[in-house]
Amino acid sequence: MSFKMPHPTPSKQKKHSLLTVFSKFAIGLFLIGFLFGCLAANLLEDSIYAPALALFQNTAKNISTLAINRNDVFLYSFKENIKYFLLLVFFSLTNAWRLYFTGFTLYTGFSHGLLCTFCVLLYGPGGVIGYFCFLLPQALVLAPAFLLASRHLEELHCCWFDSEDKEHSVYQKRRQLIFSKLPPLFLCVILLFCSALLEGYLNIPLLKYYNGSLH
Repeated sequence: MSFKMPHPTPSKQKKHSLLTVFSKFAIGLFLIGFLFGCLAANLLEDSIYAPALALFQNTAKNISTLAINRNDVFLYSFKENIKYFLLLVFFSLTNAWRLYFTGFTLYTGFSHGLLCTFCVLLYGPGGVIGYFCFLLPQALVLAPAFLLASRHLEELHCCWFDSEDKEHSVYQKRRQLIFSKLPPLFLCVILLFCSALLEGYLNIPLLKYYNGSLH
């Protein structure tokens, strides 16, 4: 049985356009957070962020000699990915979805802005390469997974709180809605698993090689 939207179904083109707009909204929030992170790190590097910068410098300098268990990195990464994914799913079924999503995406961008600026402060313009070494190759999978999840969860949220249907049909349509979203959300979980694998088994050697070549 094909799933029907609880509200008047837009045309296929408009539906895809709406999802694309939300993806652009997510990217825009990330970039705003990123810029604020860069600004904060530059303005506060000698005060609030001085201890964090010193710790980051010491870790980056010695990472090539550290004994890092790749299995532990993989398990930790997957646990964190799933934790944030489940939080997104939970809040998509509440009235706080947009607020949480905005705060989550801004904070993610902000933390990346800090990381990028720390790399540049320590290594100059070439630190941008170091920043990408922290992200690759797992970000190539993690970013699409996040965008895919956010698009489907936004649609889930809109349909979940739609008030145009009679009350007796709400339960049935919500159940249909959840089942229709299981395949794409399960795909997101698979992508999160792959991202954690890449972070544990490829990112660590890449970071060690890059930092070893600098020191």
